[in-house]
Amino acid sequence: MDYTAPADLMFTAVKASETKARLKIKDLLIRGFYSGLALGVATALAVTISVQSGIPFLGAVLFPWGFVSIVIFGMELVTGNFALFCAGLLAGRVNWNRTLRNWMWVYAGNFLGCLMAALLMSYSLTNAGTIEPNDVGEKLMAIAMAKSVAVKEMGLNGFILFIVRGIVCNFLVCMAVMFGMVSKSVPGKVLACWWPIMAFVALGMEHIVVNMFFLLVGKALGAPISGMDIVFWDFLPVTIGNIIGGGFFIGSLFYFTHGSQVKAKLAVEASLDHSDQPATSIR
Repeated sequence: MDYTAPADLMFTAVKASETKARLKIKDLLIRGFYSGLALGVATALAVTISVQSGIPFLGAVLFPWGFVSIVIFGMELVTGNFALFCAGLLAGRVNWNRTLRNWMWVYAGNFLGCLMAALLMSYSLTNAGTIEPNDVGEKLMAIAMAKSVAVKEMGLNGFILFIVRGIVCNFLVCMAVMFGMVSKSVPGKVLACWWPIMAFVALGMEHIVVNMFFLLVGKALGAPISGMDIVFWDFLPVTIGNIIGGGFFIGSLFYFTHGSQVKAKLAVEASLDHSDQPATSIR
């Protein structure tokens, strides 16, 4: 059947955290780079469709293809890893050193991918720097300002607001990550992942990797944004919110209710291994 039961799903999530913890830094950067590039291009497409049609919802409908490609190709997205590694931590299969190592390098890879997408799109939208940004470029700059300078102007309320939006966003994104594991077929993965990703875009929530693209392309196009505006007033609160939304409300919450069955499956797996080659966690 093209379905994975909840307890088996959490077992798969825990095993995924072990696999990801073993990845070389090179692989984390390459896979993270792809994910940032894919989401950057998907974001540019969504904004372009929204501007051209005058219907923002159409952009939200089309955006999820970038995320779906990450799931299907087995790439690395730091927001999804927030949930997987929290499950792995609770199961005792990964430790904090491996967790932070994965998050740090995937975060860096996602940033580099978004930077590449931002440079490519800014070059295209200005016709190789020979014209002023078109309507799409103007919209991208306006969004970048709204996600940084406008937050700074709100002060503490803005900082907290972006934490809250980050929580809601990654609750939906990590729901999509789990949906991608529930189904074993490509059509099933596509259909299951599409809806929560579309929802976070339509709701206007904050995703750290998508925001990386918005702020970098806005800066490249000429928006008056400082490094402090980007890092402190966007990256920091959104990252905090995404960790809470994915790590607690999906990874930890799911493990709290299915953890006993996961531990039982891990014990059975260990007992089936050869006595001289016991199952090991990533510590």
